[in-house]
Parts: sequence; C-alpha cells; structure tokens
Amino acid sequence: MRKALAVAGVTALALGLGVAAGAQPPGTDGPGGTGKGRGQGMARFLGLSDEQKAQVEKLMESQRGQHQALREQMQANRKQLEQALQNANPDPAAVGELAIEGHRLREQGRVLRDAQDKAIRALLTPDQQAKFDAMKALRGGGGPMGGRWMHGGGPEEPRP
Repeated sequence: MRKALAVAGVTALALGLGVAAGAQPPGTDGPGGTGKGRGQGMARFLGLSDEQKAQVEKLMESQRGQHQALREQMQANRKQLEQALQNANPDPAAVGELAIEGHRLREQGRVLRDAQDKAIRALLTPDQQAKFDAMKALRGGGGPMGGRWMHGGGPEEPRP
C-alpha cells in the first residue's frame, strides 16, 4: 500500500512539474528523436549520480544498434503495408503477412525495451526505482523506442 501511494505521489509530482514547466515527459526528445534525450531527461528526473549516468549511457549505447535496426525494419514494414493497401484490389494474404510481420516486430521492440528497462532499473536505488516505475507509467509503457509519449500522444487507451 505504501509503495502504491509513493508511486502515486511521484506520478502526481512528475505531472505537476511537467505541466508547470511546459515540458515533455521525462525521457523524450520529441517525435523522431534519437533517444539521447531520454538519458538526459531520465538522469535529471531520477537524480542519477555521475557513475549511474555513465552506466546508463553505456548500456543504452550498447543497445542503440539493435534499436535502430528494429526501427528501420518497422518503418520498411509500415511502408510496404501502406503500399499494399493503396492497390485498387489489395491482396488479403500479402496485407495479412505484412500485418503479422509488423506485430512480430513490435513484440521484438517490447522485448528489447523490457530488457533495457530491467537493466537500467538494476542500477537504481529503491527511491529511484519508484520514480522510474512512475516515469514508465507516464510514458504509457513505452521505452526508448516509443510509447505514445514519444510520438506526441498521451497515455495509451485501455484495450478491450
């Protein structure tokens, strides 16, 4: 119960600070950004030490190539799907395969984000972990590669 109240308090504080400052949520560097802003915003929000900042940057840098490659695959998949749907008579099998591939790529992204978040969380103090969890909740579950916050949206709508 205490942890839930602490997370709620940190969330309310973060929302208040973000609104008061007119800033984007911690960890965003705008639509189409490189993700480097995430590390800087996150470091400020969590109050990371210089050593923690270096560890987080090293971790993020080591995974940057994987994230970039996956983003490129997802972009290519979206483009192919759009082209397939623009045909006068879209091939249902081709559209279906592209949709399934897009789902598979999004799942890979989720796995990458979860692993990176778990590794970052392991570097944090208990207080920082609570703030980190609140920050993730504000992002709608997105990580370095996305979430609706990263693309100008808000928290994701609940799915039925």
